[in-house]
Amino acid sequence: MMEISLRTGLKQSQKLVMTQSLKQAIELLQLSTIELYERISSELVENPVLEEEAPSTFNRAEGDSDIMSGVVRNLSGDESVLAGGDERRVDFGDASDSGFSGDRDSDRKRDYLEHIIADEESLSEHLQWQARLTARDERELIIYQTIITSLDENGFFCVDPSVLLKDPDQVALADDILATIQHFDPVGCAVPDVRSSLRVQCGHFYPDDEVLQKIISDCFEYFEKLDYRKIARLLNLQVDQVLEKSKIIQSLDPYPGRRYSKRTIRYIIPDIDVKLVDGEIILSLNDDWIPGIRINSYYISLLKKKNIEKKLRDYIQDKMQTARYLIKNIASRRNTILRVVRSIMEHQREFLHRGPGHLKPLTHGDVARELNMHESTVSRVTSNKYVQTCWGVFNLKYFFVSRLKSEGGSGETSSDEAMNLIRDVIDHEDAANPCSDEDIVRILGNAGVKVARRTVAKYRSLLRIPPSNKRKKINKIKSGDHS
Repeated sequence: MMEISLRTGLKQSQKLVMTQSLKQAIELLQLSTIELYERISSELVENPVLEEEAPSTFNRAEGDSDIMSGVVRNLSGDESVLAGGDERRVDFGDASDSGFSGDRDSDRKRDYLEHIIADEESLSEHLQWQARLTARDERELIIYQTIITSLDENGFFCVDPSVLLKDPDQVALADDILATIQHFDPVGCAVPDVRSSLRVQCGHFYPDDEVLQKIISDCFEYFEKLDYRKIARLLNLQVDQVLEKSKIIQSLDPYPGRRYSKRTIRYIIPDIDVKLVDGEIILSLNDDWIPGIRINSYYISLLKKKNIEKKLRDYIQDKMQTARYLIKNIASRRNTILRVVRSIMEHQREFLHRGPGHLKPLTHGDVARELNMHESTVSRVTSNKYVQTCWGVFNLKYFFVSRLKSEGGSGETSSDEAMNLIRDVIDHEDAANPCSDEDIVRILGNAGVKVARRTVAKYRSLLRIPPSNKRKKINKIKSGDHS
């Protein structure tokens, strides 16, 4: 007979339970100022115990730790008062703006939006300013403009030049001008298809890599099918070699014009204003147009009645708890944003003083360790947030830059500083003999900054600086030499 043994025992384990309040706090951290406004508006509609108040009382500037701690104490105190039954609001007013409400609030919001429209550059505009620098005379410029305005949203040129250009002299120049446009930024436009675009990009960024050119020219149909073994046999290569080359091709942009294809208008409200005044970093949250919220006193008095139905009491208490969570988490969001942004700006103090090109290496982990919080919290805070500085409006993510290797392994040069160094080298180069990417690699290496030629080409492209051969041509045009 089979024996069956039953055992009982206790097992201790740790388990993270995400409460409704914690879940909401995480969600609010990721919201932009506009999204927070929409969330509050939605809650005001859905939760009857919440009501809106006109902004008033406290100053939102956060110039130093004393002011910051005062703000936190003020906000933290509201939750404890709420729990005691004497409901008070957490508002978002500026003392200098107290008293406006209703239509004035809407007018202020509309005026604010009208001043923060960012109009993105179209592909045609982006290429035409490069054409104006490159064309030797008015006749060539007309051909450039005719071709550029005929590109589709992918940046492709699918028209016969002889049909587009009526003058035979213009047609004779078309091929050379097309070849020039193909190396404008973004590289790979003014070609008939994806294959041609990738071929141009490979030739531009990897001019010495013949294998890449062969894969695209001779084996593109197999590349599209990911048949790397077939390519390896045709080119007498190892499959691993083909895989490495395919990764490079896949990193290119097959439709270079798409990033400019649709002209859009983006409305950006900076979430926080940052100023450097006499060496002091001053932070101000731009949320004074967001309504203050509080729990309606009617429902507080209703709960004090002894003859209220249990069902109604439970409903009101549930809605009140939800309201308290919201008020507390909005205050917590505000506090966390100020702490994180202050840490970022302390690290990037040089940027506030000197502007773009002077960012120091910084990661989410650096800020998280300094503030004793999780990296994911820093990531959430910096998502969908914009900062107004004297140098313009920047996404908070902009201030996180990678480290580059330097001589001695200190790793204290950022990608932003490297781009600034590249710009500086080109600004001081010999106009008649511009520095090639290899020259720039050597110059930076002598300065203790190690970068690959490919990295220099990438950063130069991001800076919208043409390659040395094109700069030489442009310099000749500027000097009046049309030879």
